[in-house]
Amino acid sequence: MSPTNTILSIAGMLTALGVIFGAVVAVYRIARRMDENLGVDEDGRTLSERLNRVEHQLWENGGDSLADRVNDLTLCAKETSAEVKIIKEVLLTMLGQPAVKVSPVKAVRKRKSA
Repeated sequence: MSPTNTILSIAGMLTALGVIFGAVVAVYRIARRMDENLGVDEDGRTLSERLNRVEHQLWENGGDSLADRVNDLTLCAKETSAEVKIIKEVLLTMLGQPAVKVSPVKAVRKRKSA
């Protein structure tokens, strides 16, 4: 085997080892990032614990969730709207203006069936 072929073989092997080493380092970095993102946060909570907290806020659960609070605010807004309409009708009647026909509005909270 000539010295040129030996040098080329060694260079090819070093290049192959470099590519393999680079791939291993890249996989390690990706795995470490995934572990950081999927692992435990600075407060010691896992990803599933954090997702459970988010899920707890998205669906009605008896008053603690964001959905329950939005529903309560919607109900309050409907009640306030009905009261304002009644007050407007009373004031227009007192001022001698023709009363606007106001139908009573009943605020009803919708419940999802299971």
